[in-house]
Amino acid sequence: MSRATQTIGAGFRALGGANMASFSLEFLSQSGTRRPGSTETIVVPYAEMGRDRSCAIRFDSTETTVSRKHAAISHENGQYFITPLSSTNQTFVNGAPINGKTPLSNGSEIQLSSSGPRMRFLASQTKTSTMRLTQRMQMFAAQSMRPYRRAVISLALILVASVSVLGYYSWDQTIKFGKAQDDIAAQSTKIGELEDINTALADDLNNVSKNQKSLKKDLKKQKKINDSIRSSIMSDKNINSELANMEDDVYFIYTTFLSISIDGDVVKSKLKYGLAGTGFLLKDGRFVTALHVVMPWFFKTDESAWRALNVIHTKGDYVNLEFDAISPSGNKMRLSSEDFIYDNSNFDYEYDEDGKYLIPDWADDWAWIKTNQKGKIKADDNLSKTLNAGETIYTLGYTYAMAQQSGSNYNPLLSKMSVAQRGLDKGVIKVSGRSFDSGNSGGPGFAVNKKGKLRAIGIVSYKNNVLGGLVPIASIY
Repeated sequence: MSRATQTIGAGFRALGGANMASFSLEFLSQSGTRRPGSTETIVVPYAEMGRDRSCAIRFDSTETTVSRKHAAISHENGQYFITPLSSTNQTFVNGAPINGKTPLSNGSEIQLSSSGPRMRFLASQTKTSTMRLTQRMQMFAAQSMRPYRRAVISLALILVASVSVLGYYSWDQTIKFGKAQDDIAAQSTKIGELEDINTALADDLNNVSKNQKSLKKDLKKQKKINDSIRSSIMSDKNINSELANMEDDVYFIYTTFLSISIDGDVVKSKLKYGLAGTGFLLKDGRFVTALHVVMPWFFKTDESAWRALNVIHTKGDYVNLEFDAISPSGNKMRLSSEDFIYDNSNFDYEYDEDGKYLIPDWADDWAWIKTNQKGKIKADDNLSKTLNAGETIYTLGYTYAMAQQSGSNYNPLLSKMSVAQRGLDKGVIKVSGRSFDSGNSGGPGFAVNKKGKLRAIGIVSYKNNVLGGLVPIASIY
């Protein structure tokens, strides 16, 4: 196995909570921002020292007698060694110059050149598993990422990013069903009032012959209004029933493993803190979710860890997330990001020092996989492209992952909002009064068609203050 694989793999396992061999350096002289008495803990099996930006133990440019790559400390078969790398500036151990690999013992004094920084080697007694996650992340980013930055950049940041939960949407706007019932009662009262108006108008028709035709016309219009209100009230009752009937096809998704290719070797790690989202099963057997749930590296390119995975994936190397998807009734599916179907034909390319990576639009935020199961959710691709402003949208999803669930139960939360503008804008359904949030990503959005039936019309994608975006279900057809 290559030194890069060993170094990155060791740091990667330490981030996952494993106990790894480590040592500390106590600085005995002032060196840049390091003060005498300060310490630095090293968890990787091979750490170079010098002014080069790739060194795990890096000194700044003011240390003119320190070479770009001055020396390296390695851990082999339970013993630590120091090896000089510079041919111009010597390395000293306990005051004596060394010419080759030299063993280190607890308390050994190291000096880089005769006038350079001095430090004491300390065999660490601290278990890496007891360190805070942020401390492990910082050490891994400096010690494993820096020497092999072009292979992979700080995969451990994924754990931190995932705690924030691929992401989306506001904590305090959960739908209150009691208010919906109050609205129904208020509308029923309005119907009674309007019917009283109808009766009064009908009595007037018997006494006012001149205005008979006009009054009949008004009555016809009023009847349509009454029928519309009555239909709306009945529709709300039916919608609640239909949504409850489809809840079992709305799945909670969470990541379990991440696999990447490093120098030709595949490294697979279990994610202690996984990403979470929502997916849903259609009647035709497709399991649908948002692309940023199953391939988050495409949408978080402002974060170096995700961008590194994007570069690796764009080059054609192996990057894969594994998921579990669980329904309220306990039905479970094992999924892999590499099996999902999506369309990258409209992605744009951008470049940084690590290479080329892909940037999608929110309209591309969809992915699906064919299963051998059939759900109850029916899609209406035409309706998803022709919604009018003001129409009601209902979403189901696992807001804030399991934080809103009771015990180990999986019950999606209902949110209700309105279409913000007619049709699609940049390929997306825009909604106002958004009440979905983090964890809803990939969940279904529903609307009522002309026949009064509830149909899936979109996939929850992003939030922007009170606004939000759903990818139209037509995108997967």
